[in-house]
Amino acid sequence: MGWVEQPHTLPAYRRRGLAAAGLAALRRENPGYTWHTLGGHIDGSPAFWDTIGADVPGGYRPRQVCEHVTAGG
Repeated sequence: MGWVEQPHTLPAYRRRGLAAAGLAALRRENPGYTWHTLGGHIDGSPAFWDTIGADVPGGYRPRQVCEHVTAGG
């Protein structure tokens, strides 16, 4: 499992493909991993996640939180 803690791009650099390129590089360099993030950000930018997830099996979608994870950590 791969983990991206809090994907974020500074406002001055958004819409330049940097985040998409970074996530694509992680997937390319680590084939076979499933990727997870801290969450909460997918709801705020669904068009971004749909675009970069177009070639990702299953795309990037919110999923159920594991039972061992508690609020705040």
